[in-house]
Amino acid sequence: MTGRERLTAICHKQPADRLAWTVLVDDATVSHLPVSLRGRHGLDFNQHLGCDVFLLNGWNTPITFASPRLDWGPGVEERSRNEGNFRIQELVTPYGTLTMQTEHEHPVRHWVTSVEEVRLFQRVWEQARFVVEDDTTPHQQLTDLIGDQGIYTRYWGPSTIPRLLEYDLGMEAFYFLKNDYPNEMKALIETMHAKEMEAFRILAHASAEVITLTENTSTYYISPELYREYNGAHVRDYVQTIKAAGKVALVHMCGHVRQLLNQIKQTGLDGAHALTPPQTGDTPWELALDVLGEDTIILGALPPDLWAAGPVENIAAALDKIYTPRLRRSHFVLCLFADGITVPQERFEAVARWMEKNG
Repeated sequence: MTGRERLTAICHKQPADRLAWTVLVDDATVSHLPVSLRGRHGLDFNQHLGCDVFLLNGWNTPITFASPRLDWGPGVEERSRNEGNFRIQELVTPYGTLTMQTEHEHPVRHWVTSVEEVRLFQRVWEQARFVVEDDTTPHQQLTDLIGDQGIYTRYWGPSTIPRLLEYDLGMEAFYFLKNDYPNEMKALIETMHAKEMEAFRILAHASAEVITLTENTSTYYISPELYREYNGAHVRDYVQTIKAAGKVALVHMCGHVRQLLNQIKQTGLDGAHALTPPQTGDTPWELALDVLGEDTIILGALPPDLWAAGPVENIAAALDKIYTPRLRRSHFVLCLFADGITVPQERFEAVARWMEKNG
């Protein structure tokens, strides 16, 4: 099988000819590789390793997707400017202005900090819409770039609750406002999710066969109660929309999700992306199979303490322990994520040698 055939088979819950694995690197690692391995934005490195390519949109390439595009609607102007290390964004509306401030792409001041801004944000979302854009060109460019090495997934999100927690309100304001002004927060959440359904329907008709909702799910910031109240239902709506179009519905959940597995099962997802066992995460892959079902697709993140730190010679022993007979029979892809960090070439090659011998 080619990498494309292998990953396509796994994503459709069919047998593969060998163990599947992929790496995700960006310039923090690629820039330290020999020049001969930097080609095609790091995909030559994948080829050198002999691993498959499972690319998230046009990760670390200049290829971007425009659809679905969020249009705030008439009367709302989005402005941005830089002030030193900070980026200031404004949503200027006839009813008032909302401001977000980020540093190195991380919010240090969120759009919403008060109940008055909750009401204003809801008014903005009531007239917002997601618009279809023609992504034929980036789809073809990315397909040609990857070739037979693998596939790409439309990687999009997050849905309403993690969006509010991570970007729009932040954890502190979200939980305080939800407790003190439950009706206003409920109205905002329901308004936003209704609009997100437009985006889900657009994604369901994207060119990619595999769609991944980027949730960053974790009980470090989403309680089981909140997941039960809102998040799980939102993800279920996404899954049903994607699967109704004949596509594969994955959900990115790189955090602590052990206490959410029973609720995650109710979403009907096809598989979990970046599911991470201890010590970085808290969810052993076989435990996920116990709860989610043996047929679940798992793209498992190899914890960095097993491969990006510690003695290189310990990597093979760690892989010997991980790859149980059950995991070998499952729809499993081992993922080495090095996004934003520099990982020496020898560590990837230690995994490649093990795969060559055992895969």
